Amino acid sequence: MTGDSVHLSVPQSEKEIAEFDWRNFPPIKMMGENRCFSMIDECTTVVGKLITGNVFIHGLIDGLVFAEHVAVEQTGTVKGVIFCRTLSIFGRVNANVICDQVVIREGGSLSAVLKYKSMKIDPGGSISGWFERRGGGKDRAAVLAASGADLRPHPAFSGQG
Repeated sequence: MTGDSVHLSVPQSEKEIAEFDWRNFPPIKMMGENRCFSMIDECTTVVGKLITGNVFIHGLIDGLVFAEHVAVEQTGTVKGVIFCRTLSIFGRVNANVICDQVVIREGGSLSAVLKYKSMKIDPGGSISGWFERRGGGKDRAAVLAASGADLRPHPAFSGQG
């Protein structure tokens, strides 16, 4: 990326994400009326940060994804952290996630510490982890709670340590 996006700082807290002005997000501003997107193909692995307007992930991301719209496709995997407005999961996500809307599609798998505004799970989608609706209310995945797994929020999301 060029221009302002080179020096873009990624929000570090839920409050910063909630207040983030997506209209002035450099990758979105550079697109203007064009609906551009990035695609990570099945043969690609990204280790580090991926900062883009919209992304379709068919390969592996091990690190941070920061984009307005993220789609993790059937062959895609994300490990790490995702900050976005919308997240569609057809593949696998094992990450700390803060987003407005998440949809887990048939065959999609989400294992996360997740803070969200709205969530939809299609038949055949699977979830586990710690879920907190932004704006109030904690939800725990019944499967994980029944397993006796550690349900404490990750320190990055709880303001601890």
